[in-house]
Amino acid sequence: MKNAELRTEQRVAVTCQGILSVGDRSAPCVIQNMCSRGFLIKANKELPVGALVRLTCELYPQRRVECMVQVRHVNRECLGAKVIEITEDGKLLCQRFIEEQRQANLRNVA
Repeated sequence: MKNAELRTEQRVAVTCQGILSVGDRSAPCVIQNMCSRGFLIKANKELPVGALVRLTCELYPQRRVECMVQVRHVNRECLGAKVIEITEDGKLLCQRFIEEQRQANLRNVA
């Protein structure tokens, strides 16, 4: 039996290049899915649960979102991160991108 989804908001599958930064160190990453509250991120850098990290991601050509996220869970392949701090413009950009991706994913299924 499949477990029920406990999230309050459905995640949308995406493939976006990003950068995770802690202090003056940074590492590339790939965002695998997202919602307005968080991201599933594939990253080579190992980060502990609870770590605060700056995420920068270009959602559209020359339109990037920057936010502070907190690592909520980690496994061998990816980490889950909750959005802790984001500008209002960044939030609106994410919401627009998520809705466009959701619509595109629905068209690809139909």
